[in-house]
Amino acid sequence: MSASQPELSEQPQTTQTVRPPRVTRTDVKNFRLLRDVSIAFDEDVTVCVGRNNTGKTSLAEVLSRFLRPGDIRLRVEDFSAETYSEFSQAYKAFATGGEEAARKLLPEISLTVFISYDKETTEYGSLGPLIVDLDPDCTEAILTVRYALKPGTLKDFFRDGPDDLVEGWGDSLLLSLIGPRIPHFFERSAVAVDPADPTNFRNVSMSEVARAIKVDFVKAQRGLDDETERPKEPIGKVFESLFIGASKADENSPLRDFADDAEVALGEIFSSLDGKIQDMYDKMAPTVSDFGYPGLGNRNFSTRTTLDAKRLLSNFTSIRYPGSAGIELPESYSGLGSRNLLLILLTLFSYYRDYAAQRNQSCIHLVFIEEPEAHLHPQMQEIFIHQLRIFKKNFPATDHELDSWNAQFLVTTHSAHIANRVGFSAVRYFRLDEHSEPDGAMSSQVLNLADAPGVSKDFLHKYLTLTRADLFFADKAILIEGTSERLFIPAAIARLDQAGEGGRGGLASQYVTVMEVGGAYAHLFYPFLDFLGLPTLVITDLDAVKPDSSKRLKSCCVTEGTTTSNEGIKKWFNNGEITLAELEKLADKEVPVIEKRGLAYQVPEIPGGACGRTFEDAFILANPEVFELRDFATTSVAEQEQQARELAKGQKKSNFAVRFAVVEESWKPPRYIKRGLEWLLHQTPTPTTENMPKPDSEYDEELPEIQVAIR
Repeated sequence: MSASQPELSEQPQTTQTVRPPRVTRTDVKNFRLLRDVSIAFDEDVTVCVGRNNTGKTSLAEVLSRFLRPGDIRLRVEDFSAETYSEFSQAYKAFATGGEEAARKLLPEISLTVFISYDKETTEYGSLGPLIVDLDPDCTEAILTVRYALKPGTLKDFFRDGPDDLVEGWGDSLLLSLIGPRIPHFFERSAVAVDPADPTNFRNVSMSEVARAIKVDFVKAQRGLDDETERPKEPIGKVFESLFIGASKADENSPLRDFADDAEVALGEIFSSLDGKIQDMYDKMAPTVSDFGYPGLGNRNFSTRTTLDAKRLLSNFTSIRYPGSAGIELPESYSGLGSRNLLLILLTLFSYYRDYAAQRNQSCIHLVFIEEPEAHLHPQMQEIFIHQLRIFKKNFPATDHELDSWNAQFLVTTHSAHIANRVGFSAVRYFRLDEHSEPDGAMSSQVLNLADAPGVSKDFLHKYLTLTRADLFFADKAILIEGTSERLFIPAAIARLDQAGEGGRGGLASQYVTVMEVGGAYAHLFYPFLDFLGLPTLVITDLDAVKPDSSKRLKSCCVTEGTTTSNEGIKKWFNNGEITLAELEKLADKEVPVIEKRGLAYQVPEIPGGACGRTFEDAFILANPEVFELRDFATTSVAEQEQQARELAKGQKKSNFAVRFAVVEESWKPPRYIKRGLEWLLHQTPTPTTENMPKPDSEYDEELPEIQVAIR
């Protein structure tokens, strides 16, 4: 034996694991609000957030419709509004004899899916039909599915078109003509494209697409909260899916054996039942001869009892909860949250079982979950989104399978708890394009938060997780210093709206999130707010300071100060040495604005008048009569500031804010806050067809009833 042999035997034996294929990105064009978007997919869970009607559900809808087998028929309403003029352009080209140009101009809906697979993969399986390149180093497959006009149907599609498309109403006339034809003249087709050469492609069938990418959808409306609706026990219906999945399993597998055994057992029951029912019929019903009807002869009826095992599970199987004294409670007696969670889990498990039964065919499993937060309390929402990654391992372990579940989850949500739990890299923010078309057409943009430039993602993720801020769902945002403003700002908004200064539909009727960030950290949010494009008012303190004898800065009245110690203000103007005089000049006429951000800090109530350095100072200066400051107007500016500052020092911040936000009514907001709120009101977000519910015209005096989200 050579000396080297023991060394070789001691080397660890390693087995390289081949990474399963996954969807890395999808591009959607011309589907509803998704005019031209690109969405990056996380390896495990991708969370789609945004205001109502920004295209979140449309993404799941287009993927579900375009990747599933079977015929689809889309309507003109499914095309992005911007394409309507393109239909007109195509018709104009057709009317002038340019059929080839017309076909090129005619819009189509397309979905492109980018798939990444391991370079070490030796068996491509169902992914094989989607790979058309011959490069051994290529690890990407591209699938494009189009919904476009069928070949050779252009003349019939534009048949009997108007002679002239008059500006304004001509487009509508054409769309009313061709709209009903779209489901009949358009069809879906799929091609696999070479990543290195777009001209190299191969037509693939939808059955090949379905074998490569399996798509399932857990809808938001799960029939839990309407007890008048059938079925009353939706959880029981999931057992049908589980049984069907077991019956599709491979031969000799435990699941298939269970399904076969169940069929045999039910068959024996049916046979016995059939005989008993025939005997009952013979005793209860007359024979044919008893009718005496000509032509029937003497033929008699016999019965056959046929029960479908699969339907039996859904129609007659339900779950029960243990109660007291041996009483079992029906499914509908359980809380909506528990039922909702159990229903989602069982539905996901049924999808896994169906996938596992066809694992030799299916390659990637996309599972869409719409608004899982329904009926779940916040902590359960966080646990659920965290558990999704664990399900990929736990579900196969239930069946004693070694392979993991190759699932990618796409979750659409309005829950800040879910959005903040997954982290920036998994969040996709849907927003309506601020540059809407002149004719009112709008489209969405999809932002990957991981791509936000200049953002301290670790800090923001920790902050959003701790505070549950709902920036992703709000129409507008207000960033504030601390407790006083957090209590006072909603009351100030209600006061302005009641006075009619906000006009009809003021800030209180919009979804405004108020976030307490402090003056030292506000600037960390600036690049993130710019990235989201969210109209935001930053309310902060002037924090006047001056150097003492040792040249150390100390707080003082504004008339005595030289600069500010507020980092948020310094970063805003990118000037660490900015003076108070410069700040007063910059905010003299209007609120300083960058992008969609407005900055509100203390300014004099009247030109040349006293100015507060904090919220409390400014509030006292704006309402001297409330604090019974006699002869206040006759004193100097410096004395007014000093008097307000001394009075503010004797106030507890929270008590001060509660007093004027809830108890007292005879006050007016400081000028810098009033002006800032008025500026924010006019930063109207792009409208949606569905917005937050409008509050009543009468505002409740109690703070919690104000229609402003406080986090």
